[in-house]
Amino acid sequence: MVWFQLLGHVSARSEGGEIPLGSARQRAVLAALLVEPGTHVSLDQLVDRVWGTTPPRSARQTLHSYVSRLRSVLDDHDGPLLERRSGGYVLEADESAVDLQRFRALVAQARGADDDHAGALWQEAMSLWQGRPFADLDSDWLRSTAVRLEAERLAAVLDRNDLLLRSREHARLLPDVTAAAEKHPLDERLAGQLMLALYRCGRQSDALAHFQLLQEHLADELGSDPGPELRELHQRILRHDAEQAAPDGTSDADRNAPTSDAAADRQPRPAQLPLDVSGFTGRSGDLRCLDELLLPGADGGRAGQTVVITAIRGTAGVGKTALAVHWAHRVAHDFPDGQLYVNLRGYDPDQPVRPTDVLARFLAVLGVAEPDIPLDSDERAARYRSELADRRMLIVLDNAGSVAQVRPLLPGSGASSVVITSRDSLAGLVAVHGAHRIDLDLLPAADAADLLRRLIGERVDADLVAAELLAEQCARLPLALRVAAVLATSQPDKPLADVAAELADRQERLELLDAGGDPYAAVHAVFSWSVQHLSEQAARTFRLLGLHPGPDLDQYVAAALTGLAASAARRVLETLVSAHLLHRTGPGRYGMHDLLRAYATRLATTEDIAGERAEAEQRLLAYYQAAAIAAVDVLYPNEGDHRRVAGSVGVEIRDLTGPDAARGWLETEWLCVLAIAEHAADLGASDFIHGFAQTVNGYSGEAHLADVLTINGHALRAAERAGELAGQAQALRQLAAGYTRLGAFEASIDHARRALVKFRQVGDLDGEALTLTNLGSTENIRGHYRDARSYHRAALAVFRRTEDRHSQALVLNNLGVSEARLGNLAESVEVQHQALAIFQGLGSRFSEAVMLSNIAGVEMRRERLPEAADLLQRSISIAEEMGSDRSRANALDKLGSLHLRMGEPDRAHECFQQSLAHFVLSGERASQAWSTNGLGEVALFTGDAAGAVARHTEALALAAADGTRHQQARAHAGIGHAHRALGNPDLARTHYEHAHAIYTDLGMPEAEEMRATLAEVPTA
Repeated sequence: MVWFQLLGHVSARSEGGEIPLGSARQRAVLAALLVEPGTHVSLDQLVDRVWGTTPPRSARQTLHSYVSRLRSVLDDHDGPLLERRSGGYVLEADESAVDLQRFRALVAQARGADDDHAGALWQEAMSLWQGRPFADLDSDWLRSTAVRLEAERLAAVLDRNDLLLRSREHARLLPDVTAAAEKHPLDERLAGQLMLALYRCGRQSDALAHFQLLQEHLADELGSDPGPELRELHQRILRHDAEQAAPDGTSDADRNAPTSDAAADRQPRPAQLPLDVSGFTGRSGDLRCLDELLLPGADGGRAGQTVVITAIRGTAGVGKTALAVHWAHRVAHDFPDGQLYVNLRGYDPDQPVRPTDVLARFLAVLGVAEPDIPLDSDERAARYRSELADRRMLIVLDNAGSVAQVRPLLPGSGASSVVITSRDSLAGLVAVHGAHRIDLDLLPAADAADLLRRLIGERVDADLVAAELLAEQCARLPLALRVAAVLATSQPDKPLADVAAELADRQERLELLDAGGDPYAAVHAVFSWSVQHLSEQAARTFRLLGLHPGPDLDQYVAAALTGLAASAARRVLETLVSAHLLHRTGPGRYGMHDLLRAYATRLATTEDIAGERAEAEQRLLAYYQAAAIAAVDVLYPNEGDHRRVAGSVGVEIRDLTGPDAARGWLETEWLCVLAIAEHAADLGASDFIHGFAQTVNGYSGEAHLADVLTINGHALRAAERAGELAGQAQALRQLAAGYTRLGAFEASIDHARRALVKFRQVGDLDGEALTLTNLGSTENIRGHYRDARSYHRAALAVFRRTEDRHSQALVLNNLGVSEARLGNLAESVEVQHQALAIFQGLGSRFSEAVMLSNIAGVEMRRERLPEAADLLQRSISIAEEMGSDRSRANALDKLGSLHLRMGEPDRAHECFQQSLAHFVLSGERASQAWSTNGLGEVALFTGDAAGAVARHTEALALAAADGTRHQQARAHAGIGHAHRALGNPDLARTHYEHAHAIYTDLGMPEAEEMRATLAEVPTA
């Protein structure tokens, strides 16, 4: 029997193996007949399907020739009949033998089956897809048919996704549905599935963010809004709806059980494993050993609930990572709380990953909000252990360099398992933590031959002696075997014996050159042999890629390193993937095994002249600077005047003109951004690192707050090495700002004061004034309003000397906030109107919207409600015009308070809900406290005192976590009012006393109001 494949490269096979089908046009004829087997296809139809609207004159004659050859091939392999009938042809293929027809039949069965049986049917159906239909052929008809078939596949995928969501497979589904949503950004059903999977994995903010992204895409592309079903799902996720967290059919008992899956659904379920290894071969004994050591018992845990650690040790290239990742994929379902993975790059000569950085990343994916991630490494490790204590997770720590690098990343207790790969023996883990060690040896000869057989094919059995020799020449290392197999398959007519002889010559030459006795001489021989067979351009690209310090790269980075156009660089990268010198890490991204990277770096430093290396390094830094500037210019257009940009050479970057593209580039490249910052500091490129740090500070402060300290720490190190006081001052100022955002106020003030001294030493008035502004903002947050006012006044005086109008307006705004908190309302309005006039004169619409909202807040306190209403409506109008959700949300929060003051609780509630939804979406907890307090005040106004207690208690927790003391006082006051309404005077007094103490400490006029309220509450 003959089986046909259309869903990928068009091919045919029989029990004897692959069947040769001839040229591309001949295979196109076969595909045109197989799409509907058993159906008559006329000659005109066939010509159109194969050649399109402009066939050659000899098309019919050529077509008969193709059919004749196909008929002969099929007859030789007992294939189906290909018959000529009434001016056309029919191919009588069994539908079960054509992957497309088999797919359709399985989909129909899956849709009609119950959930218990549908899963296997869906899995079998999806496994038939090996790529784009007719991937290796091209004609108008084939392309349009492929589009229709892809639509069929997507419809099937959506039905399959629904089943997986019903079956609690959301963590397993998440990577696939994320990739599909990127490919089909306007599909609302797919968007809903992604939102649900994200929410059930504990990523509520990401689910809400995806809804907003879809909303923007629909508005831009179609001028429409999401449909009612998706809007309802959005509201349910926004409300933390338990029905969305637990699929239908889950009982209340299941939901309340402490070890139930529903309880786990409330926690994030990271699924960080990299792609499984294709064609994994052998290691059956090691896989069994891992099963026995690490899998949880049938009762869901092990005796004593102790963490089990296994260290896989072996030489470079022996397949440690492949074994760990392959095993992890096999058993992922046994760890229902998810899988964590990190490549520690322990043997990278430049940048092993620091445990404290890994802890920050792990805590973030485990659901810890970034402001809650401790700064101290020991405290991070403790918080990490606490987060893992009640979870059953699989943690893969790849390429560890030492016990010290691993120890902080180990759970303290619980049912988790840890797999570590390393070239080191990690004896300390065995001795202290009772780790089990698997020493991974070279592949056994039989497994090495089997791997070659999978990669090369029947030529291995035709000359088994040569294959065994080739395996020995590759030191039986899987990495080297894969590289050598590519070279063998690229020379299909050359006997394996000749391939092995060529490699033997290469090894001898390398050994003669390597007097130092390189322990990886055999591996390097394979690598050098592979590189020798590359084109000069591909070989040069391979060498220069060794200069990139990050974990992976794309075509634009490769273009910067090589000086090629991005399109040309992409083609070269694909060539290197085909040669197994690179591997894909994601869509459009490429990585390199650490042993290959070390070899590439060695070549770059020995075969490329120093001048060329220096130029490549310069282009690399220039690329990251240019791309980062393009991205942040889109996201933060008002910051451009304050960026210090180093000179750069021309480089090509991708289109980053839209906010989605800009933010996507920063997020995708972020680990590379951190690596580039450290690399630049190591190179002594102080001008670059100072400008780069300033460029990315805005995004880092928004999305990766702790990394503000990392990047500016590198900038400070580079400036100190170079003795540059100005660079030190800039880095210290940014570190101070980062510490303020993280709530480390004492550290912030210390760094700011050090920066102030250095700015004054070098006579940088702008830097001095910005630092004074930082100090004032920090003191405002701490509630030291008089100190804040002094700093802001000093900063204002300097900015007036430098005639920096924009900065003057910013400081006037901050000064107005301080004055308002101190009860100086007239002074506050006066300085904020000055700021408003400057922003209007500069045409800064974003800032104008903020100022209008701020002034309205003060006018409300002055009981000038109509004026406040007008200001807020103007602010909201500008915010909507400029697309500033944050400004609109702040104005809506104040508008809610205004409506409540005017006796309109329904409108107030709507405003607070809208503002809170945005603040939740953006993760701004301090602002969430404002709107949540507002909702508490609405509840009390409408007689729902118990609801008011709940809302204000929630606001108190938010404000306490973020250190916003005046909102803590507001929450205490609200709880007190609610308990007073409920007839609980003692509780009311307790909260009033807390509010009074905070307001008094802050020097705010509300303290007197609280004192009067306390006097009205009867004592026990």
